[in-house]
Amino acid sequence: MTSRDGWERDSLEAHIAHEHRDEPKSVEQVYPDLYDPIFVEERYWSDEAEDEPEEPSTDGSPDRSSATGSEDLSGSAVGKKWFMLGVGGAGNHIVDAVLLRRNTLSEENEDRVHIWDAGLADASILNTNVAEIEETYYAQVEKAYNRHDIVANCIIGQGAHNYAGAGHRWDHGRDFALADFEDEGNPFNERWDSSPVDLRDSQAIMFIHSVTKGTGCGSTPVVADMLRERVLDNDKVVGKPMFSSVVIPSEYASQSGRAKVNGVLGMARMAKSVDAIIPFDNRKLRDATQDIQPRIHDIERYNPPEYTDLNKPLVSFLEAFTMSSIPQVLNQDVDLAIRGEVFDPADSFRPVQDKYPFDPEREVDPAVVLAPVLGKIHASSFDRSKVQMLARKALFQNKLADFDPTTAWGGTFLVYGPEEKMKSLAPLLDDGVLREVLGGPDFLDRESTSGVETVDINTHRLVTPYLDDVYLWGTLWNPEMQSLSEMYDHALTMKQDGNTRLAAGIRDEWEHVEALFDCLGREQMP
Repeated sequence: MTSRDGWERDSLEAHIAHEHRDEPKSVEQVYPDLYDPIFVEERYWSDEAEDEPEEPSTDGSPDRSSATGSEDLSGSAVGKKWFMLGVGGAGNHIVDAVLLRRNTLSEENEDRVHIWDAGLADASILNTNVAEIEETYYAQVEKAYNRHDIVANCIIGQGAHNYAGAGHRWDHGRDFALADFEDEGNPFNERWDSSPVDLRDSQAIMFIHSVTKGTGCGSTPVVADMLRERVLDNDKVVGKPMFSSVVIPSEYASQSGRAKVNGVLGMARMAKSVDAIIPFDNRKLRDATQDIQPRIHDIERYNPPEYTDLNKPLVSFLEAFTMSSIPQVLNQDVDLAIRGEVFDPADSFRPVQDKYPFDPEREVDPAVVLAPVLGKIHASSFDRSKVQMLARKALFQNKLADFDPTTAWGGTFLVYGPEEKMKSLAPLLDDGVLREVLGGPDFLDRESTSGVETVDINTHRLVTPYLDDVYLWGTLWNPEMQSLSEMYDHALTMKQDGNTRLAAGIRDEWEHVEALFDCLGREQMP
């Protein structure tokens, strides 16, 4: 594609013309000022390119427009659930696992691949360490990047450091990210792989990272803040939902004091930048691998050995979350055959925000913490005892972070499985048995409240025909989490008694720490 005016592809206008030529409606909605120069004046394409006849597709893929003239959404980000951004080493590896899972389903001709086709607007990775990015599937295969390409498209803090990472210094990760946005810079438009159009068109943004080391902990909140400020529309009645899937240090893990401080500060700083945080811990992920083992080809090649199995249940959780609100028809030729009650991304956290104390002086409420669970049961028929067994497997055996369900403010749950098994389960769901079981004293204990607010339990169901088992996916709202409490206690001691730079950094951020931890646990619910 060549320009009549010798355009530079690095500009926003040129990027949109080059990458989104087939999406004029989306461009007109998001960038109305650029629509005429690109699509009416057609200043970005040569006459020769325009005169070339379009070759028919030879790969068997459907045309972008259907026989009825309506545009199919398979190649557009419009309405797709997530734009996923993996930040730092952990985030990069999890994005790799998601992409490899999508590829596995495609290679095996599994219908479940359409969950990702319809649900993933796009995915990209960011890091401060060029060597870590070089090892990823994303860089090697998905993009076929050399080192120069990686620095141009995936590095946080271009020109501000030597691309060897931020170590365990969250403040270095923060400063590297801030350097990208100095002097009105905007790497989202100028160089990073994340297309502003796709970011806007997706239903929600999902950051994936850890809070143990410097990049995931320090850079991610800055990237989230700048994404909201520099890319997303500020004139919307309600802003785009932003999530953080974050790996936190496990309770009793032999973590250094630095890792505990990073964990607290990373969670607290992220809580002021996004709407919801989904914490995972490696010990619970390891326990869940006994039951949740999705097929992901080549994950051993691109994920570190110690995380190869741990990332599998995490990907399964994200796959189910993706399925909860994707378009039911991807295009005219592909019916996902998923039927039932879908829910919007914001439905997972907005009911909780309404429970927060009213404080006119508080600029922003902290993110809702969504504790993740995913259980399954292999049964041919269902009664109350089977429902209890499914709930127990999800909330105890396969909870993906360590928390106490009886301290949660409530929860959102999705039960899904093949049609014949969901038909057997339907009468119990209709009679409210699942909600009653989940609210019982063994689980959320909804009668144990001291304030005026109730413990709400929202249940949804989907028929998903290409499964053998029935699954219960869920997020529990703002429960007490032992690993976070342990990190908080350590940080509090350093804040009160420490005389180091690390302690000074804790004091600088303490208001955000208190805002988050003041909302965790049933006792904090009004």
